[in-house]
Amino acid sequence: MSTPQAAKEKYARKTANAAASWNAAKGRMAANYAAGVARFLGGAPAGHIVSNYQAGINAASYRGGDADKWLANYMAKMQGR
Repeated sequence: MSTPQAAKEKYARKTANAAASWNAAKGRMAANYAAGVARFLGGAPAGHIVSNYQAGINAASYRGGDADKWLANYMAKMQGR
């Protein structure tokens, strides 16, 4: 069984990995958006919609959870509070 501190450190590592994965996927999200919309709706989206989506993806940043807050909530849950 891991200690609360070890669990918090694991959560922080996973959050950091998720941020890196998010940033790595930005290009794929932007590239595949039009094809996904076309499959779902049966037609390609207008050019300005695609460019707005791509701009939003590029401007977005991953915000991971707060490891201290997670640990406090985890401990409360494990103690039945």
